Amino acid sequence: MSARPATSTSTPSHLHPGTVVLPAGPHRFELRPGAPAVMGIVNTNPGSFSDREHLATTDQQLEAALGMVAAGAAIIDVGADSGVTHGQPIDLDTQIARAVPLVAALVDRGVPVSVDTPSVEVARATLQAGACLINDVSGLADTAIAEACADHDAALVILHTRVAHKQDGFVDYDDVVADVCALFDERIALAQDRGLGRERIVLDPGLGYAKRPEDDLDLLRAYDRIAGYGLAVLTGASRKYVTGVITGAEPPARLPETLATVETVRGVPGFVRVHDVDEVARFLAVRETIAGLRQLPDYDLADARLRWVPAQDGGG
Repeated sequence: MSARPATSTSTPSHLHPGTVVLPAGPHRFELRPGAPAVMGIVNTNPGSFSDREHLATTDQQLEAALGMVAAGAAIIDVGADSGVTHGQPIDLDTQIARAVPLVAALVDRGVPVSVDTPSVEVARATLQAGACLINDVSGLADTAIAEACADHDAALVILHTRVAHKQDGFVDYDDVVADVCALFDERIALAQDRGLGRERIVLDPGLGYAKRPEDDLDLLRAYDRIAGYGLAVLTGASRKYVTGVITGAEPPARLPETLATVETVRGVPGFVRVHDVDEVARFLAVRETIAGLRQLPDYDLADARLRWVPAQDGGG
């Protein structure tokens, strides 16, 4: 089944053509083709396989998150549980106790917050604390999450996966792109049945979620099909397994691979979810300025710091 054409949404005349407007709690994201918003990742659990270091306290997590915002993140994705399939499940009370203080601290500072969780209990607790988006990595296995988002005027990420949360293994797809679109068609309808407005839905094709590298490549080559829904698209672009297969680099060393993934999906309105926020934000700033999507910042020709000018010593 192919993606629906974007007939149910329209772009206000003052916005760049193709812009998708995503209302999420008190926030309104204007997502332009060619200029994805950066979603920074901060995990409150110790089991994330892709973090370089574990941030053990809320203060450490808050400092890291605010650093990402200063570097250019438009939203922070707070991880309440790890997606590692071989790890032990974390009980819901512990997830809530870890995630809620960070969510509340960021919201108090005006930072938009997403929460990465398949649990309606965690979703409701963090939405109550001010989260504006729930990143449901289960593919809306529990439609009550959509109802929770609707109750709080929040947005919802629907991720494509055909396995249960923390279940290991790969799925044999006849046509992975068609399967992704079929799940999106079904889950969008279910979310709307639970009261969530279509304009509040974000689609994530689920790179690496029970997919072989060949499946991920097929998806990356067919992003125009996903864009056809006329909704915001979230891409987990950070340090993906498929890119490691291509280059042989281990996860913490995959910054060039992350940038290549970001460039591949850059034309689709939405978010790129990454660990290396500073580097990705700088890459996008240069790319978007070259493309005419940003203005060249003011500069001072006398500022030798930004030029290839030998440093002058103070001797005389």
